[in-house]
Amino acid sequence: MTPRRAYAAARQLIDADADYLVHVRTTTGWVLPGDHEQRELPGLDVLLAARRVLRGHPAGSVWSAYPQTLNVLTGDGRTELRFIPNTLSDTALCRTVGCAELLPPTGPCPRSTTALGLDGRTPDGLWRVLGLPDSALVPVTLADLTLADLVTLAHTAHTLHNRDYPADTVLSPEAGPLLAFLAQVLEDLDQDRPHAMEVDDALSRTQLLTLAEAALALYRADGDPDDLLGRREVLLLAHLDFDDSTG
Repeated sequence: MTPRRAYAAARQLIDADADYLVHVRTTTGWVLPGDHEQRELPGLDVLLAARRVLRGHPAGSVWSAYPQTLNVLTGDGRTELRFIPNTLSDTALCRTVGCAELLPPTGPCPRSTTALGLDGRTPDGLWRVLGLPDSALVPVTLADLTLADLVTLAHTAHTLHNRDYPADTVLSPEAGPLLAFLAQVLEDLDQDRPHAMEVDDALSRTQLLTLAEAALALYRADGDPDDLLGRREVLLLAHLDFDDSTG
């Protein structure tokens, strides 16, 4: 199934107005994330998580293995999540503390009766899929970006441009001179020079949008293999990397 069709299927399955429990597959079975803020998401955030996985580098996969639930697997195979409506928590889930297994039609939860225990550990970097609190409010198109978002993405373009990236990465003709100018602006700020200007004063919104597009192109070309970017930068790029026009 193509990413476009997988996401379309997810949109049909997920109720944007409902709340969903988050489960993580570990070596000992399904568990709840260690961070309490990551254990429940509104439906819209679930769809954004599916977007991030489908447009990841490499692309992940999304499917439904149980009625009303959505499974996602990152392209590197390291993180598998399941989202289930919280209305099913009392009837369909094991009640053992820390367990998140769906109960079989008859009998007890198989995981909670084994010797494996409940010591499964959630993977690092789970926020890359789940986002941050209120992440559904983060814009998903260039037209929605605030000035603060654009400044963040300008810094991101500068960071990604200064590391090795594929030679065939295509940037707009305007991007090169703007990246050079941005580098000088940032150097002036770092050196606290008298004539230093803030990024949003030195560059117009149109120029900042060009830099945002450059950041996205550089991210699409090679991702962030060296973990140079912070949470906000990665999530802004992940949202832009799968806007509504491609969903």
